[in-house]
Amino acid sequence: MELVGVIPLLVAVTLAMVGLIGVARDQVLAQAAAREGAREAALAGDPARAVAAARAALPADRHVRVTVVQTGPDRVQVRVELQVRLVFGVPPVTVRAVAVALREPGPPPPPAGPTAPPAGPAPPLGASGR
Repeated sequence: MELVGVIPLLVAVTLAMVGLIGVARDQVLAQAAAREGAREAALAGDPARAVAAARAALPADRHVRVTVVQTGPDRVQVRVELQVRLVFGVPPVTVRAVAVALREPGPPPPPAGPTAPPAGPAPPLGASGR
């Protein structure tokens, strides 16, 4: 008979542990995204690129808020707030992570993305290049 009373408690403890593991995983994701955003902000100096880098480090379906703040003449701070969805109607929890980086000297790198074809004269039509 005592087993009947213990089984619901074991199920509740197991669900709580699964929820805590999810919060811990999302905290690690938020910290990694903040670091990526701070790194991009330090290299490029463009807050929009820093926000895009932080968002790219997270799964696409997650609700995230990224803030980039200049905290000094050569320092930038990126804050990431990520909502964690829990099981069985528990209200979502927000995890926060902050990363700070020093700006890199020199010109910013070119934007990432598809590269343009090399400039030069186009080959004549019908040329096979053999």
